[in-house]
Amino acid sequence: MKPHHPELFRQDTPNPWDGVTLKLRKKNTKGHVDREAVYSFANGAIEKGRGELAAAAVLAFEWLMRPSSIGAGYAPWTGYPASAHPDKIRLKHRKTDELVLHPLEYVDEKDGELVRLYADAEDILLKTPRYGTSIVCKKNGQLFGDGTFLAHKVRERADLLRDEGKLSAKAFSLDMCRHGGMTELEESSLTEGQGRALSKHKTAAVYRGYAKETEKHVLEATKKRFGHSEQPKIMNEIKGSKKENGA
Repeated sequence: MKPHHPELFRQDTPNPWDGVTLKLRKKNTKGHVDREAVYSFANGAIEKGRGELAAAAVLAFEWLMRPSSIGAGYAPWTGYPASAHPDKIRLKHRKTDELVLHPLEYVDEKDGELVRLYADAEDILLKTPRYGTSIVCKKNGQLFGDGTFLAHKVRERADLLRDEGKLSAKAFSLDMCRHGGMTELEESSLTEGQGRALSKHKTAAVYRGYAKETEKHVLEATKKRFGHSEQPKIMNEIKGSKKENGA
């Protein structure tokens, strides 16, 4: 274009792109809330007769559901518990079209006792009113939809609970609940494969984007770096017991 429109180009350089700086946009790190905040909100919402909002927060945090999936009815009562798997909850992720079965309990091999994996979450679901076929829906049985209406109602209720002194989190949203659950996965030192098995992210790159450098995460990484993690001790105990049994 320069030979045809020389007046539109810089004359002091042969390459018109020299000196042009592209403005890079820095992505803001999304906030997250911890387990204490999620259940403070859930219990407060139930006290105010908004059990469906409590269930939404728990679904986002514990089972890593996106707000749009929750509002669109991808967590039906028929999946809790799953008909063919009474010890699991069946959910679907709308964005990835992934169906997932999360175990709710297991039998301890040592003492034979039944261990509830999501005891707190199930207690919330037991207090959630069944207005319709979806765990989270309006009192008239209709879905909140895949828009922002459900998220708005959760933030609104969180603000009221904060004003009453029943929620200490400075900010609270459904999205922050889900990011809090993802952060908990990272702080638990799960492998990438284990984390993706729970969150149902299709690519490792997307999953890694949820990692938060929390104080606990940094501390555990530092302990492992200098050999102070409890994991090697546990592994040595397991190996030792196997050798004894083999002998």
